[in-house]
Amino acid sequence: MKTEEILRLIVIDDSSNHAETVSSMLRNAGQAVRTERAEDDEDLRELLTQQAWDMVLTKANIGHLTAIDVMHIIAQTELDIPVIVLLDSLDDGAISSILEAGARDVVMLEHPLRLVHTLMREFGDVLKRRRHRDCETLLQEANRRAQVLVDSSRDAIAYVHEGMYIYANDSYLQMFGYSTLEEIEGMPLMDMVSPADHGKFKEFLRGYLRGRTSSDSLEIHGNKADGSEFMITMDFSAASYEGESCIQIIIRDQSVNQELAAKLDTLTKHDLLTGAYNRHYFMTMLQNLVGQSGVHGTLFYISPDDFKSLRERLGIAGSDLVLTDFASLLTQHLPGEGDLVARFDSDVFTLILQGVDEAGAEATAQQILKAIADNIFDVNGQTVTLTSSIGIALYHEDLHDVHELLQRAEKAYRKATADGGNHYYLYNPLKEGMAEREQASLRVKQLKTALRDNRFQLLFQPVVSLHGDPMENYEVLLRMLDDEGKQILPSEFMPAAEQAGLMGGVDRWVLAHTVKALVERRRAGRHTNFFVKISGESVHDEKLLPWLRDLLKAGKVEGNYLTLELNEAVASSNLKLIKPLIEGLHQLRIKVGLDHFGLAPNYTNLLRYANVDYLKIDGNLIRNIAQSQENQDRVREITAMAQQASKKTIAEFVEDANTLSTLWSCGLDYIQGYFLQEPGTEMNYDFTAS
Repeated sequence: MKTEEILRLIVIDDSSNHAETVSSMLRNAGQAVRTERAEDDEDLRELLTQQAWDMVLTKANIGHLTAIDVMHIIAQTELDIPVIVLLDSLDDGAISSILEAGARDVVMLEHPLRLVHTLMREFGDVLKRRRHRDCETLLQEANRRAQVLVDSSRDAIAYVHEGMYIYANDSYLQMFGYSTLEEIEGMPLMDMVSPADHGKFKEFLRGYLRGRTSSDSLEIHGNKADGSEFMITMDFSAASYEGESCIQIIIRDQSVNQELAAKLDTLTKHDLLTGAYNRHYFMTMLQNLVGQSGVHGTLFYISPDDFKSLRERLGIAGSDLVLTDFASLLTQHLPGEGDLVARFDSDVFTLILQGVDEAGAEATAQQILKAIADNIFDVNGQTVTLTSSIGIALYHEDLHDVHELLQRAEKAYRKATADGGNHYYLYNPLKEGMAEREQASLRVKQLKTALRDNRFQLLFQPVVSLHGDPMENYEVLLRMLDDEGKQILPSEFMPAAEQAGLMGGVDRWVLAHTVKALVERRRAGRHTNFFVKISGESVHDEKLLPWLRDLLKAGKVEGNYLTLELNEAVASSNLKLIKPLIEGLHQLRIKVGLDHFGLAPNYTNLLRYANVDYLKIDGNLIRNIAQSQENQDRVREITAMAQQASKKTIAEFVEDANTLSTLWSCGLDYIQGYFLQEPGTEMNYDFTAS
């Protein structure tokens, strides 16, 4: 979970019980929280110096410390920390005084649900204000950069308001024979137009201002300071200068057309933020090199270590400055003239070192790692140090697949980061290929042992209704246990299980133990619905339905507490098989869901063959949905279609409050993710508090 999604709350109270109660209520509502308690003004002042806080919750009076005293103390810090005040009883006078002093809200102690709503609302507002300040910083930086571009442009650029000059760059001043901006400030635009063209200019300008001109350009004779005239072409456009609406005039320097074309060509090849080459140009260059006769070299895959934490600490604008300096350092350490640095992803850079062999690559990697570790990055007066990790892969004429080369470099990078960062790792095809085969063989042996000796473990993650349905729903997740009892993630053993044809056995183990858990929950008087994924191998298993029937019969439980999830891609590839499978599951009263739904181009057609009960929307559509209008439109389209077809929708990978808020507006039925609760061995989520 991201740091900014955790509510850091100071509770001012003379008893620890209230702080614990508030924490419990917030967690039950799905809000991660860290609380610290203060009993007096000294505690509060000390806590405010220790770390950044999001909010303060205080009683109106605690000993000699009043809510108004609390707000005065916070005001002295000049920090944006909202204060929520708790009152024992309704008192209009007290409420008015507290709100006038700056409290964000006042809540009665007897209204705990309103308190939770107020805290979460104010936390959302705090996050919005912080993002707004980040945007203002970015806007100021963009305006500054735009002004620098205007000032340094070889094109003549001026801004005119109500027919008077308010700004002109040096190129404009020089073109008309003036030395300083003061000479033309307040001068009528008409004074720089030849008297012979005044009528033509006035007619054009009237039409332009009324939106009646067919062109935004006008060719006329300009009038210089010494009275001489020359032919110019003025381009007009609406603009804003220092917050004031105006007209921008550009007079192109025709002598630099070729240079301009070259600059435009450069812009299409470079990343605008860092100045490094962009991904498209990098891939083009790599395609031209890899597999060519007599050509060899090295690919670096490099990224700053723990850049996520750095971004959270410095903000977007600050971390972008670090990336720009980082790219500059990489460029400085390129060993050859034909080498290049490219920004491959947000904080990932790739380097092409032409003609560099293994020894040269390792020497360059050592130099780069040292240069980065020794460098002090300056971010608006704040100094930052960092390290990086490098994955290295060699290319030669026998390697023809660019994507294989990139995968090798990325695998090497992951090994470098696994060593703790500030390392490089060189991919050795022979050794790595053998290691991968050995790893796959080991996984297959572990899988067979796990199936034989029950060395798997089920985890459960709540699937929560957004519309108040208190039904207990849990997604069933699987972990394999190694010889020491440590968990192995599915991403590490599922590929081996698929290749070895063991997924059917894994599915049956999960289903059998899920039914066992279902039996135990029923005995405890709990009505719990379990969501269980099944693989493509089980879709092809003709014996699955009778086996499930016998399993439910032996456990004396009903199938309507089970929902089996089919992967959308598997379902799309097996349309003839899934229809009778779904019908058979429904006869057993088992519900069916489509997992990873919404990415396939024909997902609407799939529902003609798959009469499912749930659509679990793919996590790639849910991540960053609050910032992606395209994803929001797709999810709304899916939910509308699901509602029309009487199907329920589930959003997975819900990891923050902004995502939850957006999903609520999109009309989703259920949510699942770390924002609610991490997967665990216990089923202890309070569905009644959601």
